[in-house]
Amino acid sequence: MVSWSEPSDCSDSSSDDVSRVPAKMECTEWSGIALNHPARCEHRAPCEKFVAFEWTDSGRRFLGCGKKDVPKCNFVDWIYPEWPVQLKQALNTIWTMYEEESTNRLRQNVLNAEEVVKVMEEKRKMENDLRFFKVDFAKMVADKEDAITQLGNARLVISDPKEQIEKKNLADKSDTNIHQVLRAKAEKERDQEKEEKVKLVQEMDKIKQKSAMLLEEKEKWKQEKRHLEYTIGDLFKEKEATKGNIRKIKEIVDE
Repeated sequence: MVSWSEPSDCSDSSSDDVSRVPAKMECTEWSGIALNHPARCEHRAPCEKFVAFEWTDSGRRFLGCGKKDVPKCNFVDWIYPEWPVQLKQALNTIWTMYEEESTNRLRQNVLNAEEVVKVMEEKRKMENDLRFFKVDFAKMVADKEDAITQLGNARLVISDPKEQIEKKNLADKSDTNIHQVLRAKAEKERDQEKEEKVKLVQEMDKIKQKSAMLLEEKEKWKQEKRHLEYTIGDLFKEKEATKGNIRKIKEIVDE
């Protein structure tokens, strides 16, 4: 992270001050553990390569504590010397401009946040007003409906008796029509049942006639069968008589 503590002038930022470690930036050309350098941190361990990114020391290479498993010490060994005065002034101007821009942005963010809070408060107030308006409107609608209901009931009470009589007559007529329809329907169903019974009786008569015809045909078949049996018996008798005649003729011929 970059340190935002701005010095009073270029000379106040002591580049060789080892009381604290300056902010750092990534650099692929100068990174990792400096194993070939003799410098050692307060932990008696090889140092790590860093590049400063803080005010007038921005861009300077230095060695710092490279321990990962314990808190780092504040050891700093500058590899690059201090920048020339002109470059330090330019860096100081750039960082000052950056600080002013950051401050302005922060101030603008605070103003925007305040505006957002005001808008949210106005929105909340409008929502509450809308909620109360909905409740009042619903109550007004309910009151109006009650008034309409009461007015309707009053009209029914003071309505003309003739209208009530006409309504009653219409209701009675409607009931009469319903009874007539039901009676006509019942009579139609009764007529249909009678027709179905007549048809059923006719079908039964037809079945009886067919049964009688079948019995007559059965008797005829029995008589024909009996006649055939008699005929077959006569043929067998004639056959036996013919065989006897043939035997007699054969005996005569043999003599």
